[in-house]
Amino acid sequence: MNLLWLNQFAVLLWKNFVLKKRKVISLIVEIFMTLFFSGLILLHRRDVKKEFQNVTIYRSLFVLFPPPFLYNRSVVYEVAYVPSHSDVAKNITETVIMKLRLNISVRGFSSEAEFEKYVEFEKKPEVRVLAAIVFDHDFKNRHDSLPLKVRKSFCPCSLGF
Repeated sequence: MNLLWLNQFAVLLWKNFVLKKRKVISLIVEIFMTLFFSGLILLHRRDVKKEFQNVTIYRSLFVLFPPPFLYNRSVVYEVAYVPSHSDVAKNITETVIMKLRLNISVRGFSSEAEFEKYVEFEKKPEVRVLAAIVFDHDFKNRHDSLPLKVRKSFCPCSLGF
């Protein structure tokens, strides 16, 4: 069994003790401050009340008019969806666009990698992807239903925040 580290630790403690023995007042102040702040933290933890907030349910927000930038005719907005071979994904995306009553085009992509490649390299400057809906599910055929498990993510970094 290799106890070299234990010997090194003991030598380090002895060296520290010898150095601290020269300055007794500094040693006492350091020990007192350590005990004082540890006790302060323990007392503070005892006095703080633990409050657990219940689930927050927000009311639905009814939007009368879309933001004005969506009416800019010099920019074409697109809503993308992945995977493009699913009728369910296409119908959901087209329904969202229809409810907005805006002139926004819908574009499907077969994979997330293809969508990212389009956004980075192939997209024209006057075209902006407003949103992308990615269904992380292995659709077997065009008429396969949506999964019950939903994963939602939002990346405001792409919006310039």
